[in-house]
Order: sequence, then structure tokens, then C-alpha cells
Amino acid sequence: MTRSLILLFAAALAAGPAASQTPPAVPTPAPAPAPAPASDLSAKLINVPGTNWNVYGAGQTNKRLENDGPKGYPAIRVTVTQKGKNPWDAGAVSPIPKAVAAGDVLLVAVYMRAPEARDGEAIALPFLGATGASAPYLPILSDHVAVTNQWKLFFASGKAPMAFPASGAQATVHLAGDVHVIDLGPIRIFDFGPDFDPARLPKNQ
Repeated sequence: MTRSLILLFAAALAAGPAASQTPPAVPTPAPAPAPAPASDLSAKLINVPGTNWNVYGAGQTNKRLENDGPKGYPAIRVTVTQKGKNPWDAGAVSPIPKAVAAGDVLLVAVYMRAPEARDGEAIALPFLGATGASAPYLPILSDHVAVTNQWKLFFASGKAPMAFPASGAQATVHLAGDVHVIDLGPIRIFDFGPDFDPARLPKNQ
């Protein structure tokens, strides 16, 4: 299951931006489409997939790279020039427009790289995950990741500790833990409901 999910994420990205758009109506009669397979993740999405990031905090600058992300997608380059007192003093957030129920199993999947890292070097980020969208920014789920100079898909998953209304939660990356350059690519956020086994979801390698 884990490998299948990773392959589905990669396939969705490779399909390009048009994959998330509604196809035009077919002018001639056609057979009814077959039901979507159980592995189709589109029904589980709770965000607008793409490079949807808002960068915040002092000691950083950021810019949008229109074609430098994986598979030609846009990316956001964040240059942290000053280490913060706390890792969350600078970071990036991406909205979750849909509501989340207490106990739902969530998965954040995002492409990242550290373009100025040396070959074989990994830049540690202490928090990739999701939080509430307003103070006190309650942590929902998180993982720590090690980012290299190559684009890679990273994951964070867990169960929502409480219910969040529409736009009441957000994906979050803390970036002020050190001086570095991090590129943020497309992000997808999934809600698998309360009965899904989190152990079946992909983990960072």
C-alpha cells in the first residue's frame, strides 16, 4: 500500500497541472466512465494541490520560481539569512480549505529540496506537518525531515486531535532552525477518515 501511494503521488505530479482540472465535455455520446478505483486519491484531497505556500517571519526572503520545481512545476525559494530563537520564527504555511473531523487520519505530502546543499549533505528541518491556522497554532501532526539538493517527496501523517472547521488548519514547515536555502514545491494534503490505519501511509526514508 505504501509503495502504491508513493507511485500515485508521483504519477499525479507527472501528469502536470492539467491533471487537477476538469476535462472538457465530450461532444459525442460515450459510455459512462468506470467507477474510480479505490486507490484514486483525488477524493481524499482536502487542499488545492499545487505550489500554494505563504512564507512568513523575519530573517528570510523568498521568491517564486515559475518552472524550477519538480516536473516543471513552480517552486518557492526561501533563503533564511538569520537563525531564529525558535524554529517556527520563520516558515511557510499552506491552507487547508476543507473541514477536518476529530480522529481523521491526515497525510501531508510535499516536494522539497535544498539547492545549495553539497552532494551527500542533508539539511535538517525539525517540523513538517500541520497545525491550527490561528493562535495558539495547535500541532496536529508532524515529522522531521532531512532535505538534500535533489527534489524529493516528503511525508507527515497522524490523527487530528480535535475537529477543525473549513480553513481552520494549515500545512506548516518550520524554517528558522538554521541559515539555509529551501525550495518548496507542490503540496497535497489528504484526509483518509477515522478508520484508516496510519501505518499504511508512506514514511520518509
